[in-house]
Amino acid sequence: MTTSLTIMSVWVLAAAGIQLGTLWIMKLSILPLLNGLPYSQYVSTCQRIDMHVFHPIAVWNGIIAAGVGVIAAFATTGGGSAALFIIGSVGMLIVGLASEGVNRPIWRQIEKWSVDTVDDDQWAKKRHIWHIAHQVRTYGGILAVAAYLAAILTI
Repeated sequence: MTTSLTIMSVWVLAAAGIQLGTLWIMKLSILPLLNGLPYSQYVSTCQRIDMHVFHPIAVWNGIIAAGVGVIAAFATTGGGSAALFIIGSVGMLIVGLASEGVNRPIWRQIEKWSVDTVDDDQWAKKRHIWHIAHQVRTYGGILAVAAYLAAILTI
């Protein structure tokens, strides 16, 4: 394995692992906590979390990792490894698309909600959609980590 391929391999695996770790923590601890709160506390808590710091880091981490994964696919000599790098990059794109296309827009809506007014149907529907998108992006992260690791092991 060349030095540049080694560096790219370590980068994509670390980037995907960090992304997955963050999503997994959210899945197992933060979301159950938030979903157990009544509406007013849910909104108040969500509005206190500054997601504008985390989101750009996560997005760029995912985009760069997916791009580096594609470059690594072209840098490797094995067809199987190349395919696995591409699959890992697709996993990272799934994370990004679910985050930016569904979760982040919903979060921006929650930031504008009032603790004084509640629309139970809207709140429940938004939480359900957010939950499904979070599941999709978490499993996209699992796909990315598994594929990148398998790519590295088959080089």
